[in-house]
Amino acid sequence: MKITRLFGHPVTRGSGHLPLADQIYDILREEIHASRWKIDEKMQSMMTLADQCEVSRMPVQQAIERLGKEGYLRQENRSGVYLASMAPEGRTPIGTIGILLLADSENERELDFLAFEQKLVHSFMKQAEAVNYQTKVVYVCAKDSHEDLNKKGYLFDEKVKGIISLFPFYRPLDPLLDADRIPLVFWCEPDHRCGPCIASDYEAAFYHLTKKIISEGHQYISLVPCPILTPYVHNCYKRGYHKAMTESNFKPDDSLLEPLKTTNLRDTAELTQALVKTKQTTCYLSMSLARSEQLISALQLLNIDVPRDLSVASANPEDNINMPNGKKLSGIGFSPTHEIDLCIQFLRRQMIDREWKLSIMLAAPFFVEGETLAKRKNG
Repeated sequence: MKITRLFGHPVTRGSGHLPLADQIYDILREEIHASRWKIDEKMQSMMTLADQCEVSRMPVQQAIERLGKEGYLRQENRSGVYLASMAPEGRTPIGTIGILLLADSENERELDFLAFEQKLVHSFMKQAEAVNYQTKVVYVCAKDSHEDLNKKGYLFDEKVKGIISLFPFYRPLDPLLDADRIPLVFWCEPDHRCGPCIASDYEAAFYHLTKKIISEGHQYISLVPCPILTPYVHNCYKRGYHKAMTESNFKPDDSLLEPLKTTNLRDTAELTQALVKTKQTTCYLSMSLARSEQLISALQLLNIDVPRDLSVASANPEDNINMPNGKKLSGIGFSPTHEIDLCIQFLRRQMIDREWKLSIMLAAPFFVEGETLAKRKNG
């Protein structure tokens, strides 16, 4: 996966990634919030910004035009782009919410996961702005000490009223916040080391999705892993699938878990070889959108039509992304909007009470109908 940088922020490209214009928009907006430019100060030219992150001029222009419509920037003919306001439409924000991300440039799994996190951050920035909060994103190395990440002045200044961490780390079991600590909420998989945590109910997701597949007449359902998932998420999906299969008196098929657990999301040849061995399968249950794209490509190479010949269902399908066969992916997903709303609510509660009382809250999944899951024909 190709990664370049703009003002130190990663810019990624690839199928299923956040569009380049959205990535550049998020970066420029955050740099405005961080006071990189003063009011009426001229910004770098569009070509300079494009060259810095190795993209064409078009996504930079789209991002700047959008920021102009929102009141952040103004363009002057033959002169350039200038900062007009530190907030949209001249509003005064009530504070800043910090976002913590884990970055490890030598870890391929983290690089692959980065594209997914960028989408989450993009959604969070939009929703935070709707309730008049700015955002500040900070990348933290896995090898760094994390115990003071929410200490005032350590990473965030007095403008930051609360912090959302997209990765778990140890937080002492002391619900009362010390005076030098910033309210903190974790938006990640549940972890006994930290709280309060807003998380997706992964086990319930694959339990209900497997039940739905069974209701369509399928009993030979093969589970397909994804190498970038954490062991926790992988095991939750597996448990939910196993519960649904055994309740229906069907045998779970884990035959692909071991051979594909480390298969790269770009290694379609190895995936194709593994699929050939699953002769009874009528539906593949994929643990990720990226794996589903690869899976359907591999099935096309084998001249297998989805969903006429075989069905595919997945975690986290997206309505605006077509699969390689031109179909919308069927499956089950979660609402970032709902989870972000819970994060902000819990931060506000900590700001007022200066304590946290909840350990973990699991958000319910929802079905995405799509076009890749078909009713199994008899015989």
